Amino acid sequence: MSESRKERAFKLREIEILETATKLFSEHGLDNVTVADIAKTTDIGKGTIYKHFVSKDVILARIANDFSLEVLELVNGIDESKSCFFQMRQMFEICFKAHVEFPLMNEVCRLYQQPSFLERLPDEYQARWMAIEKEYFIVLNRICEEGKRNNELPDLSVEELILGAHATFMGALEMLHSQNLQCFTDAPQISQQRFVDIIINFTMTGLFGRRFEEQQSTQGESHE
Repeated sequence: MSESRKERAFKLREIEILETATKLFSEHGLDNVTVADIAKTTDIGKGTIYKHFVSKDVILARIANDFSLEVLELVNGIDESKSCFFQMRQMFEICFKAHVEFPLMNEVCRLYQQPSFLERLPDEYQARWMAIEKEYFIVLNRICEEGKRNNELPDLSVEELILGAHATFMGALEMLHSQNLQCFTDAPQISQQRFVDIIINFTMTGLFGRRFEEQQSTQGESHE
């Protein structure tokens, strides 16, 4: 059954609200934008906005979910015929690139690390986020199981293999958010790309150990 004019108008208005909210959050920060600000900028009544999104938190959750799904689509496009090493590095590079190119999404997605934020969301949004998170885990599980079968990774549970990588990734996002890309106060700042390369190399070494050095050597030879 085709959509009615009213349904199409509803969806278009929802897109306008999300695009405007994203722009305002990017320019002024998450804490400095209200639903009233979004209503004023879009010239859409505040009450109408609440018909689409029951709270500012829900708007933020929708932005985060949409972003995570876009990144997930890229992750699902990784060539499964390649080695576990290649697939894992590609996944890290895709995720870091997305957060570097869209700093707002870094900030919005970090909200989900706060239990109080997740608890404030309606059940459907909590379930949606958990479903997206599960999709990422499915990809990681497939890569890790393949790596263990091929002796690229240690024979540990996926949770054990990924925990350190996850902690490193989240810590790196905090540093990218603060733009404090240095270890000590008097240490020189480095570029975002150099920072990301260092973090990915460190994480890959943690996962693969000496296998990482061997892979790096092999890749270098293949590029000659």
